[in-house]
Amino acid sequence: MKKYLYITAIALPIMTGPVWAQEATIQPTDQAPAEQTEGETPDAGMAGDAPTTDNMATDNMESEPAPAEGLAAESAEGETPPPTSEAVVPQQDSAEMLGDWLLSTSVTSPDGETIGSIKDFIITADGQITAVILGVGGFLGIGQKDIAVDYSQLDIQYDGDAIQLAMTREEADAAPEYQYRDKETPPPATGDAMGATGTEMNSGTGMTDGEAGTMGGTPTE
Repeated sequence: MKKYLYITAIALPIMTGPVWAQEATIQPTDQAPAEQTEGETPDAGMAGDAPTTDNMATDNMESEPAPAEGLAAESAEGETPPPTSEAVVPQQDSAEMLGDWLLSTSVTSPDGETIGSIKDFIITADGQITAVILGVGGFLGIGQKDIAVDYSQLDIQYDGDAIQLAMTREEADAAPEYQYRDKETPPPATGDAMGATGTEMNSGTGMTDGEAGTMGGTPTE
């Protein structure tokens, strides 16, 4: 009996050794990642290896311009601005003034005495201002008369805020009143033009003047 126990004690470590080695070798195989089940997302490592749809769309947007922006750029470069008419004046020059700055402005003598106020301008056919109309004399507009003075004789300062004229108040009161002319207007339409218009209207209806006159009535023999 003792001999049997002695042999068993010696053989047991020898028999279990290969089994332990086999378990140690198989253990890493058991830890392999399980198959992906439906609905699970891939691990971060796998997602980093394969580009996602969002990343591809972002790269395309950064590398290529938007179609609308590209069309707008091509349209802006290809369009030619319309030509500007020669009659258009783009801006006011530093030496130019507005007539509104001078209207109703008082004109004074070198001594500071008020001569009158500007009421209007005399302009030639080529656009040159030759004279200004001053309202002088009277009281509060009553008894006032209009005189014209040479525009070149006015000393206009500060864009019309101060205007001087080498004339005294007495000289202005003694100056002759300015004589206006009648405004020329287009001639009125003549009777021949009106008659021609009436005939054309009748001819447009496809009827003669006689037929047009009998419309609505009983023709007479």
